[in-house]
Amino acid sequence: MKKWQRVTLTAALTAATASGVAAAGVAANAKPAAPSHGHGSVAANIRGVETCLQDGLDGHHGDHAARYLTGDAQFHAGTVGNFTGRATVAGVLAGIVAAVPDLHANVQDIFGHGDEVVVRLVVTGTQEGSLLGIPATGRHLQWDAIDLYRLKGGKISQEWASEDLTAILNDTGTYKAPWIP
Repeated sequence: MKKWQRVTLTAALTAATASGVAAAGVAANAKPAAPSHGHGSVAANIRGVETCLQDGLDGHHGDHAARYLTGDAQFHAGTVGNFTGRATVAGVLAGIVAAVPDLHANVQDIFGHGDEVVVRLVVTGTQEGSLLGIPATGRHLQWDAIDLYRLKGGKISQEWASEDLTAILNDTGTYKAPWIP
């Protein structure tokens, strides 16, 4: 490679690197726009989920769940099953509150993006009624959960519930996993 070609190549690489660094700096400082999907702000969606949790679970008003759900609401609960429709989903949530009447959902983290809200919580209470087909035990329950909510028009349209079922089975005396002391 001739000297003038090396100088030209070096100048081109220097210019490209400088442009890339400048562009990267601008991109790093840019704030991505949260998709609104026309369903309201992230803060409003978070408040809606918090209100549902506080009223329905902590307030022990499982019968209020329908207030926070769209008509076509869906509840995805893994091996527990999938439920569709406001009345059905509200009935499932009311059943949980009836089975654990002193239920408390202690929110550890909550954040949102667009029309979705994620909540990490620790649920505690005493099993006074049938829960997941397990007869009342009168025992204290505690389990971790991470739930994803999708909102539409300020109401919950879908929930993906990820509950620690092993903890529930352990605390009810239904199943003792070998790794639990």
